[in-house]
Amino acid sequence: MAPSNRYIHSAYQVSDINAMGAGVHYLAELGYHRSRGIGRHIQGSQIFDYWRDPDGFLVEYDSDSDMFDSTVEPGWAPFTASGLSQWGPPITKDFLGIAPGRESLRELRSVISALT
Repeated sequence: MAPSNRYIHSAYQVSDINAMGAGVHYLAELGYHRSRGIGRHIQGSQIFDYWRDPDGFLVEYDSDSDMFDSTVEPGWAPFTASGLSQWGPPITKDFLGIAPGRESLRELRSVISALT
């Protein structure tokens, strides 16, 4: 989320909320930890759950996304913290990539570099 030039996360769609519930236990067993979720995004309306793998990479899985076709006009919405979800837990430092840890110093350098 900070202004650095990097790959931020991968997202995977699952069949339904039940698959998301099963995923909670599976990911925890693999050593992942929840970064943010469960909640519902505004853009796309999908229910989301974000996790960090043991190496610190952010993984999202979601369900119940809006479906669009060519009759829907493209548009844009401002990118704001309050615009990230309709409901769900507060945004965490881990989700933003600024939680204390091995990635924090690199993230801080990226932010300072982008601002200068």
